[in-house]
Amino acid sequence: MTGRELHKLRRQDLLELLLEQSKVIAGLQAEHEERDMEAQQFEESNQRLGAKVEEKDVLIQKLQGRLNTKTERIKSLEDEMETFRRNRQAELEQTDSIAGAALRLNGIFEVAQQAADQYLYNVRQRYGQDAQTSYAQPEDIGRSGE
Repeated sequence: MTGRELHKLRRQDLLELLLEQSKVIAGLQAEHEERDMEAQQFEESNQRLGAKVEEKDVLIQKLQGRLNTKTERIKSLEDEMETFRRNRQAELEQTDSIAGAALRLNGIFEVAQQAADQYLYNVRQRYGQDAQTSYAQPEDIGRSGE
């Protein structure tokens, strides 16, 4: 409405217009207050969610730290297992070589025993002991336990 049209209206029409506008204004203010309350609730909700997110971030960092520690421990244990495996393999190889050496030494000792038996036989023969005496022959002496 223009200013001229307003001047032409009667007082009662003007009051009705004012009353209608005040109702519209009151409705808009109520709606505005409602929107402000919703915005405030959203803001509070957003802050609560932000705090929860921060808590979760802290928890995630702790868990990540624990995971890293456990990963390092697993790596350390894997390294220890590999070292143990290598050492055990070396021990088994050494055991095989020790067993072979023991067998070779056994053969050497047998030959040495036969040589010692032969020597004793020869000494006894040389110093006049009777050939009729019941001394075992050198080849029999080393095999008496068989």
